[in-house]
Amino acid sequence: MKLIMTLMLACLVMAAAGAEENWQLVKDKDQIQIFATQKTGHKLKHHKAETEINKDVDTILAALQDTAACPEWVYQCITNKMVEMIDVKQRIYHTSIDSPLWFKSRDFYLQSDVSFDPKTRSFVIVLVSIPNHAGFQENHVRLTDVSMIWRLHPIGESLTAVSYEVYIDPELPIKSINHQMIKRSIFKTIEGLRHLVEKPIYAQTKYTASELEMLVELD
Repeated sequence: MKLIMTLMLACLVMAAAGAEENWQLVKDKDQIQIFATQKTGHKLKHHKAETEINKDVDTILAALQDTAACPEWVYQCITNKMVEMIDVKQRIYHTSIDSPLWFKSRDFYLQSDVSFDPKTRSFVIVLVSIPNHAGFQENHVRLTDVSMIWRLHPIGESLTAVSYEVYIDPELPIKSINHQMIKRSIFKTIEGLRHLVEKPIYAQTKYTASELEMLVELD
């Protein structure tokens, strides 16, 4: 219950922050646009990537949920594991990422919440950090301020608009280094996702009507 309340509170905070958002384009390359904004109460900037991928929503969602594939496409990912399944919508993941230069690797726990809009067949995946979910790893720095939002929206036959919003404090010593690392990470991650969804295994995944109904019923 405590985890669920934490996630609900974080979602409300994100929604309330929408009115103050002023996204600025900071990179536009290879049909991937990166935006940044400074939100009240946050030390670093939020970043967001937007692109279109020539795959249907089911294929992209299947790729996102393949935790073992994380090192193949998520920038600097070492491992990503689902450590707890609360229900069909809510899961807890542990992620370990490599850090630049001589810095220790970072790790964090995220609780995910999946929502589905049957009218538009759009998915939203919200992930919020739960830093004290488990003990600390040796030779890792536990990140305590992480949130991510994936938005998948069909815009045509086998064409999906993808948005990936991230706030993360890597706890590196200089703010500009943090921002450069985050911007590079989000761009490379979207690039990686584009390549990952080309694998035939993901195209074979089709979510049944009953699976999608469960997502709606649990809202």
